[in-house]
Amino acid sequence: MRQGSPFGPGERGSGDMTAAGGPPSGKPAAARRQGRWFYGWTIVAVLSVISFAGGVETNPVLGVFQGPMTDDFGWSRALYTMPMSIGSFLGGVVGLAVGPVMDRHGSRWVMTIAIALMGLTFVLMGAVQELWHHFVLQILGRTVIASTFFMVIGVVVPKWFVAMRGRAAAFANLGQRAGQIAFPVMVERILTFGTWRTAWVAMGVAVWVSSLLPALLFLRRRPEDYGLLPDGADLRAAPDGASAARRRAVPREVSFDRRAALRAPAFYLITAAVSIQSFVTTSIHFHWFSYLTDAGVSSVVAVISVSLSPLISMPVSIAAGFAAERVPVQRLMAASYYLMGVSIALFLFADDALLSYVFGIVFGTATGILFTVMNVVWADYFGRDAVGGIRGMVSPVHMLSNSLGPLTAAWSFDLTGSYALIFTISAALSAVGGALVLLARKPR
Repeated sequence: MRQGSPFGPGERGSGDMTAAGGPPSGKPAAARRQGRWFYGWTIVAVLSVISFAGGVETNPVLGVFQGPMTDDFGWSRALYTMPMSIGSFLGGVVGLAVGPVMDRHGSRWVMTIAIALMGLTFVLMGAVQELWHHFVLQILGRTVIASTFFMVIGVVVPKWFVAMRGRAAAFANLGQRAGQIAFPVMVERILTFGTWRTAWVAMGVAVWVSSLLPALLFLRRRPEDYGLLPDGADLRAAPDGASAARRRAVPREVSFDRRAALRAPAFYLITAAVSIQSFVTTSIHFHWFSYLTDAGVSSVVAVISVSLSPLISMPVSIAAGFAAERVPVQRLMAASYYLMGVSIALFLFADDALLSYVFGIVFGTATGILFTVMNVVWADYFGRDAVGGIRGMVSPVHMLSNSLGPLTAAWSFDLTGSYALIFTISAALSAVGGALVLLARKPR
Protein backbone atom coordinates (compact mmCIF):
# COMPACT_ATOMS: atom_id res chain seq x y z
CA MET A 1 0.00 0.00 0.00
CA ARG A 2 1.35 3.42 -0.90
CA GLN A 3 0.43 6.88 0.30
CA GLY A 4 -0.33 8.64 -2.96
CA SER A 5 1.02 12.18 -2.93
CA PRO A 6 -0.29 14.74 -5.39
CA PHE A 7 3.12 16.38 -5.32
CA GLY A 8 5.18 13.37 -6.49
CA PRO A 9 7.41 13.86 -9.51
CA GLY A 10 5.73 13.67 -12.87
CA GLU A 11 6.90 10.92 -15.18
CA ARG A 12 6.85 10.67 -18.90
CA GLY A 13 4.48 8.00 -20.15
CA SER A 14 3.93 6.47 -23.53
CA GLY A 15 3.64 9.06 -26.24
CA ASP A 16 3.82 12.76 -25.47
CA MET A 17 0.93 14.99 -26.35
CA THR A 18 2.08 16.28 -29.68
CA ALA A 19 -0.97 15.04 -31.54
CA ALA A 20 -3.76 17.36 -32.52
CA GLY A 21 -5.55 18.70 -29.49
CA GLY A 22 -2.86 17.71 -26.98
CA PRO A 23 -0.28 19.93 -25.33
CA PRO A 24 3.18 19.64 -26.89
CA SER A 25 6.21 18.18 -25.18
CA GLY A 26 8.13 20.58 -22.99
CA LYS A 27 6.01 22.92 -20.89
CA PRO A 28 2.39 21.75 -21.24
CA ALA A 29 -0.11 24.09 -22.83
CA ALA A 30 -2.48 23.27 -19.99
CA ALA A 31 0.09 24.67 -17.55
CA ARG A 32 0.35 27.88 -19.53
CA ARG A 33 -3.41 28.25 -19.84
CA GLN A 34 -4.28 27.30 -16.26
CA GLY A 35 -7.97 27.67 -15.49
CA ARG A 36 -9.16 27.72 -19.13
CA TRP A 37 -9.31 24.03 -20.02
CA PHE A 38 -8.15 20.87 -18.30
CA TYR A 39 -7.13 18.17 -20.78
CA GLY A 40 -8.81 15.57 -18.59
CA TRP A 41 -12.16 16.72 -19.99
CA THR A 42 -10.87 15.99 -23.50
CA ILE A 43 -10.07 12.50 -22.24
CA VAL A 44 -13.62 12.20 -20.91
CA ALA A 45 -15.08 13.24 -24.28
CA VAL A 46 -12.94 10.71 -26.15
CA LEU A 47 -13.87 7.95 -23.71
CA SER A 48 -17.53 8.79 -24.25
CA VAL A 49 -17.09 8.42 -28.01
CA ILE A 50 -15.27 5.12 -27.53
CA SER A 51 -17.96 3.81 -25.20
CA PHE A 52 -20.55 4.78 -27.83
CA ALA A 53 -18.76 2.58 -30.36
CA GLY A 54 -18.52 -0.18 -27.77
CA GLY A 55 -22.31 -0.25 -27.65
CA VAL A 56 -22.41 -2.28 -30.87
CA GLU A 57 -21.02 -5.42 -29.21
CA THR A 58 -23.23 -5.19 -26.13
CA ASN A 59 -26.07 -7.51 -25.33
CA PRO A 60 -29.03 -5.31 -26.34
CA VAL A 61 -27.66 -5.14 -29.90
CA LEU A 62 -26.62 -8.79 -30.10
CA GLY A 63 -30.05 -9.76 -28.79
CA VAL A 64 -31.79 -8.01 -31.71
CA PHE A 65 -29.77 -10.15 -34.15
CA GLN A 66 -30.69 -13.36 -32.30
CA GLY A 67 -34.15 -13.88 -33.85
CA PRO A 68 -33.37 -13.42 -37.56
CA MET A 69 -30.09 -15.37 -37.44
CA THR A 70 -31.48 -18.35 -35.53
CA ASP A 71 -34.47 -18.39 -37.89
CA ASP A 72 -32.26 -18.36 -40.99
CA PHE A 73 -29.76 -20.97 -39.83
CA GLY A 74 -31.96 -23.11 -37.57
CA TRP A 75 -29.67 -22.63 -34.56
CA SER A 76 -30.91 -22.83 -30.97
CA ARG A 77 -30.68 -19.71 -28.85
CA ALA A 78 -28.03 -21.37 -26.68
CA LEU A 79 -25.92 -22.12 -29.77
CA TYR A 80 -26.24 -18.52 -30.97
CA THR A 81 -25.26 -17.23 -27.51
CA MET A 82 -22.37 -19.62 -26.80
CA PRO A 83 -19.54 -17.83 -28.69
CA MET A 84 -20.38 -14.53 -27.00
CA SER A 85 -20.13 -16.27 -23.64
CA ILE A 86 -16.80 -17.92 -24.52
CA GLY A 87 -15.42 -14.61 -25.78
CA SER A 88 -16.53 -12.76 -22.65
CA PHE A 89 -14.64 -15.18 -20.43
CA LEU A 90 -11.54 -15.08 -22.65
CA GLY A 91 -11.71 -11.28 -22.52
CA GLY A 92 -11.65 -11.47 -18.75
CA VAL A 93 -8.49 -13.56 -18.87
CA VAL A 94 -6.86 -11.18 -21.36
CA GLY A 95 -7.85 -8.33 -19.04
CA LEU A 96 -5.31 -9.65 -16.52
CA ALA A 97 -2.61 -8.38 -18.87
CA VAL A 98 -4.44 -5.39 -20.36
CA GLY A 99 -5.09 -3.67 -17.01
CA PRO A 100 -1.41 -3.37 -16.01
CA VAL A 101 -0.52 -2.30 -19.58
CA MET A 102 -3.00 0.58 -19.30
CA ASP A 103 -1.49 1.53 -15.93
CA ARG A 104 2.07 1.65 -17.28
CA HIS A 105 1.68 2.78 -20.89
CA GLY A 106 -1.79 4.26 -21.21
CA SER A 107 -4.74 3.18 -23.32
CA ARG A 108 -4.03 4.93 -26.63
CA TRP A 109 -2.68 2.04 -28.68
CA VAL A 110 -4.65 -0.60 -26.80
CA MET A 111 -7.93 1.09 -27.68
CA THR A 112 -6.92 1.97 -31.25
CA ILE A 113 -6.18 -1.68 -32.00
CA ALA A 114 -9.34 -2.80 -30.18
CA ILE A 115 -11.54 -0.42 -32.19
CA ALA A 116 -10.00 -1.55 -35.48
CA LEU A 117 -10.62 -5.21 -34.59
CA MET A 118 -14.15 -4.55 -33.38
CA GLY A 119 -15.17 -2.85 -36.62
CA LEU A 120 -13.58 -5.63 -38.68
CA THR A 121 -15.47 -8.27 -36.68
CA PHE A 122 -18.81 -6.67 -37.46
CA VAL A 123 -18.09 -6.15 -41.12
CA LEU A 124 -17.11 -9.80 -41.48
CA MET A 125 -20.24 -10.92 -39.61
CA GLY A 126 -22.19 -9.73 -42.64
CA ALA A 127 -20.61 -12.58 -44.63
CA VAL A 128 -21.27 -15.44 -42.15
CA GLN A 129 -22.31 -18.68 -43.87
CA GLU A 130 -21.44 -21.39 -41.33
CA LEU A 131 -21.75 -21.82 -37.58
CA TRP A 132 -17.97 -21.81 -37.14
CA HIS A 133 -17.79 -18.39 -38.83
CA HIS A 134 -20.17 -17.08 -36.18
CA PHE A 135 -18.15 -18.71 -33.39
CA VAL A 136 -14.77 -17.37 -34.55
CA LEU A 137 -15.98 -13.82 -35.10
CA GLN A 138 -18.08 -13.47 -31.98
CA ILE A 139 -15.43 -15.02 -29.76
CA LEU A 140 -13.01 -12.44 -31.15
CA GLY A 141 -15.47 -9.57 -30.78
CA ARG A 142 -16.44 -10.36 -27.21
CA THR A 143 -12.80 -10.99 -26.22
CA VAL A 144 -11.87 -7.55 -27.51
CA ILE A 145 -14.73 -5.69 -25.86
CA ALA A 146 -14.48 -7.50 -22.53
CA SER A 147 -10.74 -6.93 -22.19
CA THR A 148 -10.68 -3.29 -23.30
CA PHE A 149 -13.96 -1.39 -23.76
CA PHE A 150 -15.46 -2.66 -20.50
CA MET A 151 -12.34 -1.62 -18.56
CA VAL A 152 -11.04 1.58 -20.12
CA ILE A 153 -13.30 4.15 -18.39
CA GLY A 154 -12.68 2.68 -14.94
CA VAL A 155 -8.91 2.73 -15.52
CA VAL A 156 -8.37 6.03 -17.34
CA VAL A 157 -10.83 8.36 -15.58
CA PRO A 158 -9.38 7.73 -12.08
CA LYS A 159 -5.93 8.69 -13.40
CA TRP A 160 -7.19 12.14 -14.38
CA PHE A 161 -9.74 12.86 -11.65
CA VAL A 162 -10.01 12.45 -7.88
CA ALA A 163 -12.33 15.12 -6.46
CA MET A 164 -14.45 15.15 -9.63
CA ARG A 165 -14.12 11.43 -10.35
CA GLY A 166 -17.82 10.67 -10.06
CA ARG A 167 -19.03 13.23 -12.56
CA ALA A 168 -16.16 12.48 -14.96
CA ALA A 169 -17.01 8.77 -14.95
CA ALA A 170 -20.68 9.59 -15.51
CA PHE A 171 -19.98 11.84 -18.51
CA ALA A 172 -17.53 9.32 -19.99
CA ASN A 173 -20.14 6.58 -19.70
CA LEU A 174 -22.83 8.58 -21.52
CA GLY A 175 -21.55 7.34 -24.84
CA GLN A 176 -22.38 3.74 -24.07
CA ARG A 177 -25.88 4.72 -23.04
CA ALA A 178 -26.28 6.63 -26.30
CA GLY A 179 -25.00 3.63 -28.25
CA GLN A 180 -27.49 1.37 -26.51
CA ILE A 181 -30.25 3.73 -27.63
CA ALA A 182 -29.10 4.25 -31.20
CA PHE A 183 -27.78 0.85 -32.26
CA PRO A 184 -30.74 -1.40 -31.34
CA VAL A 185 -33.07 1.03 -33.11
CA MET A 186 -30.72 1.18 -36.09
CA VAL A 187 -30.53 -2.62 -36.31
CA GLU A 188 -34.30 -3.04 -35.95
CA ARG A 189 -34.94 -0.49 -38.73
CA ILE A 190 -32.41 -2.12 -41.06
CA LEU A 191 -33.95 -5.52 -40.35
CA THR A 192 -37.37 -4.14 -41.22
CA PHE A 193 -36.28 -2.84 -44.61
CA GLY A 194 -33.19 -4.93 -45.32
CA THR A 195 -31.25 -7.91 -43.98
CA TRP A 196 -29.28 -8.80 -40.90
CA ARG A 197 -26.15 -8.97 -43.07
CA THR A 198 -26.51 -5.31 -43.99
CA ALA A 199 -27.06 -4.45 -40.34
CA TRP A 200 -23.82 -6.15 -39.23
CA VAL A 201 -21.78 -4.28 -41.84
CA ALA A 202 -23.41 -0.96 -40.92
CA MET A 203 -22.46 -1.52 -37.26
CA GLY A 204 -18.83 -2.20 -38.17
CA VAL A 205 -18.52 0.93 -40.27
CA ALA A 206 -20.13 2.97 -37.47
CA VAL A 207 -17.45 1.76 -35.04
CA TRP A 208 -14.60 2.83 -37.32
CA VAL A 209 -16.08 6.18 -38.27
CA SER A 210 -17.04 7.23 -34.76
CA SER A 211 -14.04 6.34 -32.64
CA LEU A 212 -10.90 5.17 -34.46
CA LEU A 213 -9.32 8.61 -34.98
CA PRO A 214 -10.34 10.12 -31.61
CA ALA A 215 -8.70 7.22 -29.76
CA LEU A 216 -5.51 7.45 -31.81
CA LEU A 217 -5.16 11.22 -31.62
CA PHE A 218 -6.30 12.20 -28.14
CA LEU A 219 -6.03 9.42 -25.54
CA ARG A 220 -3.23 9.95 -23.00
CA ARG A 221 -2.07 8.14 -19.86
CA ARG A 222 -2.23 10.45 -16.85
CA PRO A 223 -1.87 14.16 -16.00
CA GLU A 224 1.47 13.89 -14.16
CA ASP A 225 3.12 13.01 -17.46
CA TYR A 226 2.36 16.59 -18.59
CA GLY A 227 3.02 18.61 -15.45
CA LEU A 228 -0.56 18.47 -14.20
CA LEU A 229 -2.39 16.96 -11.27
CA PRO A 230 -5.79 15.27 -11.18
CA ASP A 231 -8.78 17.60 -11.57
CA GLY A 232 -6.63 20.24 -13.31
CA ALA A 233 -4.18 21.42 -10.64
CA ASP A 234 -0.78 22.43 -12.07
CA LEU A 235 2.26 20.51 -10.78
CA ARG A 236 4.85 22.80 -12.39
CA ALA A 237 3.29 26.20 -11.83
CA ALA A 238 5.15 28.70 -9.68
CA PRO A 239 4.28 28.35 -5.97
CA ASP A 240 2.30 31.56 -5.69
CA GLY A 241 -0.78 31.88 -3.51
CA ALA A 242 -3.28 30.86 -6.17
CA SER A 243 -1.30 27.79 -7.14
CA ALA A 244 -0.84 26.76 -3.52
CA ALA A 245 -4.58 27.04 -3.00
CA ARG A 246 -5.15 24.80 -6.00
CA ARG A 247 -2.63 22.30 -4.67
CA ARG A 248 -4.31 22.20 -1.28
CA ALA A 249 -7.62 21.55 -3.05
CA VAL A 250 -6.28 18.34 -4.61
CA PRO A 251 -7.23 15.52 -2.23
CA ARG A 252 -4.62 13.04 -1.13
CA GLU A 253 -5.45 9.44 -1.87
CA VAL A 254 -4.07 6.21 -0.47
CA SER A 255 -3.12 3.83 -3.27
CA PHE A 256 -2.95 0.07 -2.82
CA ASP A 257 -0.87 -2.15 -5.02
CA ARG A 258 -2.34 -5.46 -6.18
CA ARG A 259 -0.83 -7.47 -3.34
CA ALA A 260 -2.26 -5.12 -0.70
CA ALA A 261 -5.67 -5.14 -2.38
CA LEU A 262 -5.77 -8.93 -2.21
CA ARG A 263 -5.42 -8.73 1.58
CA ALA A 264 -8.53 -6.54 1.94
CA PRO A 265 -11.90 -8.30 2.54
CA ALA A 266 -13.60 -5.52 0.58
CA PHE A 267 -11.82 -6.69 -2.58
CA TYR A 268 -13.57 -10.05 -2.47
CA LEU A 269 -16.98 -8.66 -1.45
CA ILE A 270 -16.98 -6.11 -4.25
CA THR A 271 -15.72 -8.70 -6.73
CA ALA A 272 -18.60 -11.01 -5.79
CA ALA A 273 -21.11 -8.17 -6.04
CA VAL A 274 -19.99 -6.94 -9.46
CA SER A 275 -19.90 -10.53 -10.72
CA ILE A 276 -23.52 -10.98 -9.65
CA GLN A 277 -24.41 -7.73 -11.36
CA SER A 278 -22.69 -8.87 -14.53
CA PHE A 279 -24.60 -12.18 -14.58
CA VAL A 280 -27.94 -10.46 -14.02
CA THR A 281 -27.65 -7.49 -16.36
CA THR A 282 -26.19 -9.48 -19.26
CA SER A 283 -28.92 -12.12 -19.08
CA ILE A 284 -31.60 -9.41 -19.08
CA HIS A 285 -30.00 -7.27 -21.78
CA PHE A 286 -29.31 -10.15 -24.13
CA HIS A 287 -32.78 -11.72 -23.96
CA TRP A 288 -34.84 -8.57 -23.37
CA PHE A 289 -35.98 -8.14 -26.97
CA SER A 290 -36.69 -11.86 -27.44
CA TYR A 291 -38.55 -12.12 -24.13
CA LEU A 292 -40.95 -9.33 -25.02
CA THR A 293 -41.59 -10.46 -28.59
CA ASP A 294 -42.17 -14.02 -27.31
CA ALA A 295 -44.77 -12.55 -24.92
CA GLY A 296 -46.66 -11.06 -27.88
CA VAL A 297 -45.25 -7.54 -27.73
CA SER A 298 -44.49 -6.03 -31.13
CA SER A 299 -40.89 -5.57 -32.23
CA VAL A 300 -41.38 -1.78 -32.27
CA VAL A 301 -42.59 -1.74 -28.66
CA ALA A 302 -39.79 -4.14 -27.66
CA VAL A 303 -37.04 -2.00 -29.18
CA ILE A 304 -38.54 1.14 -27.60
CA SER A 305 -38.46 -0.63 -24.22
CA VAL A 306 -34.82 -1.62 -24.79
CA SER A 307 -33.94 1.96 -25.79
CA LEU A 308 -35.86 3.58 -22.92
CA SER A 309 -33.47 2.05 -20.40
CA PRO A 310 -30.28 3.82 -21.56
CA LEU A 311 -32.28 7.00 -22.31
CA ILE A 312 -33.45 7.18 -18.71
CA SER A 313 -30.08 6.09 -17.39
CA MET A 314 -28.27 9.05 -18.97
CA PRO A 315 -29.56 11.80 -16.63
CA VAL A 316 -29.62 9.31 -13.74
CA SER A 317 -25.94 8.46 -14.30
CA ILE A 318 -24.98 12.14 -14.22
CA ALA A 319 -26.87 12.60 -10.94
CA ALA A 320 -25.22 9.45 -9.59
CA GLY A 321 -21.79 10.74 -10.60
CA PHE A 322 -22.22 13.96 -8.62
CA ALA A 323 -23.75 12.03 -5.72
CA ALA A 324 -20.77 9.64 -5.65
CA GLU A 325 -18.54 12.59 -4.77
CA ARG A 326 -20.57 13.20 -1.59
CA VAL A 327 -22.29 9.93 -0.63
CA PRO A 328 -20.38 6.70 0.15
CA VAL A 329 -20.24 4.83 -3.11
CA GLN A 330 -21.27 1.54 -1.49
CA ARG A 331 -24.64 3.01 -0.53
CA LEU A 332 -25.35 4.08 -4.09
CA MET A 333 -24.32 0.66 -5.39
CA ALA A 334 -26.53 -1.16 -2.89
CA ALA A 335 -29.52 1.04 -3.78
CA SER A 336 -29.04 0.26 -7.46
CA TYR A 337 -28.93 -3.50 -6.77
CA TYR A 338 -32.18 -3.46 -4.80
CA LEU A 339 -33.92 -1.30 -7.41
CA MET A 340 -32.73 -3.71 -10.11
CA GLY A 341 -34.25 -6.64 -8.23
CA VAL A 342 -37.61 -4.83 -8.06
CA SER A 343 -37.48 -4.01 -11.77
CA ILE A 344 -36.80 -7.64 -12.75
CA ALA A 345 -39.74 -8.81 -10.62
CA LEU A 346 -41.86 -6.36 -12.64
CA PHE A 347 -40.38 -7.67 -15.90
CA LEU A 348 -41.83 -11.11 -15.21
CA PHE A 349 -45.30 -9.65 -15.79
CA ALA A 350 -44.48 -7.52 -18.84
CA ASP A 351 -46.78 -8.62 -21.65
CA ASP A 352 -48.00 -5.29 -23.02
CA ALA A 353 -46.59 -1.93 -24.06
CA LEU A 354 -47.20 -0.16 -20.74
CA LEU A 355 -45.39 -2.69 -18.57
CA SER A 356 -42.62 -2.99 -21.15
CA TYR A 357 -42.01 0.76 -20.99
CA VAL A 358 -42.26 0.90 -17.17
CA PHE A 359 -39.67 -1.86 -16.89
CA GLY A 360 -37.35 0.00 -19.26
CA ILE A 361 -37.62 3.12 -17.10
CA VAL A 362 -37.07 1.40 -13.74
CA PHE A 363 -34.29 -0.88 -14.99
CA GLY A 364 -32.64 2.10 -16.69
CA THR A 365 -32.70 4.03 -13.41
CA ALA A 366 -30.98 1.13 -11.62
CA THR A 367 -28.31 0.64 -14.29
CA GLY A 368 -27.76 4.39 -14.60
CA ILE A 369 -26.64 4.45 -10.99
CA LEU A 370 -24.79 1.15 -11.10
CA PHE A 371 -22.73 1.57 -14.26
CA THR A 372 -21.48 4.95 -13.06
CA VAL A 373 -20.45 3.93 -9.55
CA MET A 374 -18.84 0.71 -10.82
CA ASN A 375 -16.34 2.89 -12.66
CA VAL A 376 -15.61 4.77 -9.42
CA VAL A 377 -15.68 2.14 -6.68
CA TRP A 378 -12.31 0.46 -7.34
CA ALA A 379 -10.35 3.71 -7.34
CA ASP A 380 -12.29 5.05 -4.35
CA TYR A 381 -11.47 1.92 -2.36
CA PHE A 382 -7.93 1.19 -3.57
CA GLY A 383 -6.57 4.40 -5.14
CA ARG A 384 -5.63 5.23 -8.70
CA ASP A 385 -2.00 4.15 -9.07
CA ALA A 386 -2.67 0.43 -9.72
CA VAL A 387 -6.37 0.55 -10.54
CA GLY A 388 -5.83 -1.10 -13.94
CA GLY A 389 -3.95 -4.01 -12.40
CA ILE A 390 -6.54 -4.42 -9.65
CA ARG A 391 -9.39 -4.40 -12.14
CA GLY A 392 -7.43 -6.83 -14.25
CA MET A 393 -7.36 -9.29 -11.33
CA VAL A 394 -11.14 -9.02 -11.05
CA SER A 395 -11.66 -9.33 -14.79
CA PRO A 396 -11.62 -13.16 -15.19
CA VAL A 397 -14.25 -13.71 -12.49
CA HIS A 398 -16.28 -10.72 -13.60
CA MET A 399 -16.30 -11.76 -17.24
CA LEU A 400 -16.99 -15.40 -16.39
CA SER A 401 -20.26 -14.26 -14.83
CA ASN A 402 -20.80 -11.96 -17.81
CA SER A 403 -20.42 -14.95 -20.12
CA LEU A 404 -22.64 -17.23 -18.06
CA GLY A 405 -25.56 -14.79 -17.83
CA PRO A 406 -26.82 -14.89 -21.44
CA LEU A 407 -25.85 -18.55 -21.90
CA THR A 408 -27.63 -19.70 -18.73
CA ALA A 409 -30.73 -17.76 -19.72
CA ALA A 410 -30.64 -19.34 -23.18
CA TRP A 411 -30.27 -22.84 -21.71
CA SER A 412 -33.11 -22.14 -19.31
CA PHE A 413 -35.33 -21.07 -22.19
CA ASP A 414 -34.39 -24.05 -24.35
CA LEU A 415 -35.12 -26.48 -21.47
CA THR A 416 -38.29 -24.91 -20.06
CA GLY A 417 -39.64 -22.86 -22.95
CA SER A 418 -39.70 -19.79 -20.72
CA TYR A 419 -37.45 -17.19 -19.10
CA ALA A 420 -39.48 -17.14 -15.86
CA LEU A 421 -37.09 -19.30 -13.82
CA ILE A 422 -33.86 -17.52 -14.72
CA PHE A 423 -35.37 -14.05 -14.29
CA THR A 424 -36.75 -14.99 -10.86
CA ILE A 425 -33.26 -16.15 -9.85
CA SER A 426 -31.81 -12.91 -11.23
CA ALA A 427 -34.12 -10.81 -9.06
CA ALA A 428 -33.03 -12.72 -5.95
CA LEU A 429 -29.35 -12.45 -6.88
CA SER A 430 -29.70 -8.67 -7.16
CA ALA A 431 -30.77 -8.50 -3.52
CA VAL A 432 -27.79 -10.65 -2.53
CA GLY A 433 -25.44 -8.33 -4.42
CA GLY A 434 -26.79 -5.31 -2.56
CA ALA A 435 -26.11 -6.99 0.77
CA LEU A 436 -22.54 -7.87 -0.22
CA VAL A 437 -21.80 -4.27 -1.17
CA LEU A 438 -23.06 -2.98 2.18
CA LEU A 439 -20.71 -5.41 3.95
CA ALA A 440 -17.66 -4.13 2.02
CA ARG A 441 -15.89 -1.76 4.40
CA LYS A 442 -13.43 0.62 2.82
CA PRO A 443 -9.87 -0.51 3.66
CA ARG A 444 -7.67 1.88 5.64
